Amino acid sequence: MRKNNVACLLIVLWIAIPVFAVRQQDKKKPNQGEIKLKTELVQIDVLVSDKGNKPMGGLKREDFELYDNNKPQHITNFSFEETRSRQIGDATTEARSLPKAMAAGELKRVIAFVVDTFHIKFESITRTQEVLLDFVENKMQPGDLVLILPTGGGSGVLQQFTADRRLLHRSIDRLHPIAFTNETTPYRSVSDYSPSLGGGQSPLTPVAGGLSMPSSVAGHIDPIEEADVRATLGGLNEMIKSMSKLPGRKVSVLISEGFRLYSTQTTSDLRRTTALAARANVVFYTIDPRGLESLLVNAAEEINSGRVDTAVTGALINKRMDFLESQDSLRAIANDTGGTFFGNNNDIRRGLNNILEQNSAYYMLGFYPEATKWDGKYHKLKVLVRGRTDLTVSFRKGYLAKSPPAENAGVDPKVAEALEAISSPFVRRDIDLRLTPLYIDNAQRDPVVTLLLHIDASKLKFIESEGRYQSKLEQVGFVLDADGRKVDEFANTLDLNLQKQTYESALKRGFVATRTINVKPGVYQIRLFVREVGFGSIGTANDYIEIPDMKADWLSTSSLFLSGQAVEQGKVEDTAGLGSTPSQRRFQRQGEFSYSMVIYNAKVDNNQPQLEMRTRVLKGNRVVFSGDLRPVQMAQGSAPPTRIITGGEIKLLNLAPDDYTLQVTVRDKLRKRGNIVRTEMDFSVE
Repeated sequence: MRKNNVACLLIVLWIAIPVFAVRQQDKKKPNQGEIKLKTELVQIDVLVSDKGNKPMGGLKREDFELYDNNKPQHITNFSFEETRSRQIGDATTEARSLPKAMAAGELKRVIAFVVDTFHIKFESITRTQEVLLDFVENKMQPGDLVLILPTGGGSGVLQQFTADRRLLHRSIDRLHPIAFTNETTPYRSVSDYSPSLGGGQSPLTPVAGGLSMPSSVAGHIDPIEEADVRATLGGLNEMIKSMSKLPGRKVSVLISEGFRLYSTQTTSDLRRTTALAARANVVFYTIDPRGLESLLVNAAEEINSGRVDTAVTGALINKRMDFLESQDSLRAIANDTGGTFFGNNNDIRRGLNNILEQNSAYYMLGFYPEATKWDGKYHKLKVLVRGRTDLTVSFRKGYLAKSPPAENAGVDPKVAEALEAISSPFVRRDIDLRLTPLYIDNAQRDPVVTLLLHIDASKLKFIESEGRYQSKLEQVGFVLDADGRKVDEFANTLDLNLQKQTYESALKRGFVATRTINVKPGVYQIRLFVREVGFGSIGTANDYIEIPDMKADWLSTSSLFLSGQAVEQGKVEDTAGLGSTPSQRRFQRQGEFSYSMVIYNAKVDNNQPQLEMRTRVLKGNRVVFSGDLRPVQMAQGSAPPTRIITGGEIKLLNLAPDDYTLQVTVRDKLRKRGNIVRTEMDFSVE
């Protein structure tokens, strides 16, 4: 490889020189706020299934009947959405490259996986993680906006709706149950009940809705158990409020071992949650990850009870009742919102597959209520397919004809628009942006992040004046840490006043705005907003970066820095000036590019490190190229063992135009633990 190019590339990125000089003027930082669009269009997503419980396609607008409070409505909006992938057995026919961000018009499904970490065992967490990983790697489709939310101990940048599988992987890794020293739901040990059951006798008491509970336990409420249930339902309520602002088919999959409603007197709380979900058009499916339960009293419980006959029998009854009551809550939230419950089966992956299949195709119906204004009342909905009693039609039960309270009253509309766009899970592409966050260490070995924002100038509306081409861009940016706290924010203007030659070049190449920030090791998300002054065109971009502790005795690396070359007339030519800058990461087919990186904290033997590295190229989750393990070659400027500069070259050969991921794995042969580290960077072939 060309060692001098590696060192030069790192120096260029270190200085962070933009392609075109851009004058930046700091402005007053905007206040928090957002604008919410108001409309009286009511939209309902409708699932239609055949006798085999498979989605039914091919229906037309005139096939449906829609009723609002039993009054027929004219369907003004109609569409059929499908998200199924082509499969042979359990394998897809081709690798899928999923975008890390999407525009609102690209959305197909909103899926929120809620893992009830207040009501789940350790072994169930492991099973749940396996199922979620399988979904992210093999079942997630283009157009899916996904959230993975624990009900306890989770907030920040990892708990957000995203199409970025890196964030979802990290969220899955962070799942863990909330454990207490005493027994908590879904059911208690025998000893917890023995003092209050009078020798283990516990007659059943019928209650409304088919639920049952021990009458002698009705007056006893465990404060921790009650707090857990309320925390779970509170988390669901906040998630529903977030989903209410999103379009498309909205599905929530609650993975929980259930919670006891009557024993904690929280039935009314669950009803409020299901009512909120119905109004937000959120359908809940519930999965009990416990699988098949024997519901028998174990030896420890027999010993603790001190009895083998009456007490054990009563304890067994209580255990079974607690189990049934815990599942009743899961059935209730699914049935009341139009979903289904899956439990008492060891194959919970099949349960999730059934849910995804049911929601792989749906119809979106829309109508305008007859009244000129909302009446503030709850309206019941009904949808039928004419003449097809053989079909099953699922839809939300109703909606609240009431506009939400005005938000951000008094906030400057432009500021509100910017904050709404920058905080949205969707990107705006009136102006095409590509954000590349890169990190490396400084002289003190502290991490420094350089944000490279490539702006496509072809969509800007330049004004020609006296032989120059002018435009002005407003830029707003936030950097958030893992807890969602702002560690950096800025607002400035980018003044463009270009001569004709520079203008013509900019239309082809775009230009790059940069910002350098000092941060601590950790997880960060960057959100950027650009608006063209005078025209209102908007572009947004966001990305995620995880920075290791470079001073710790852990093997780690910097970002990957890419620089492209193309083969033209049999010669390799640099293409940085043709749009393949490190900020774009776009390279020509049949060309090649080099990459460079810094490896930190290698072990040494006789002052010599023993490092190996392997390079792979992935399309989606499939490897399309895998190199062999080879010794790491140190480039000029290295300071082993703490700082080793290295890199390599990738020949694109016959890679089809698409999005790919470059993955570099480094192995330290002298380390016994923590001896492997990986780093990745996305790129595109054109």
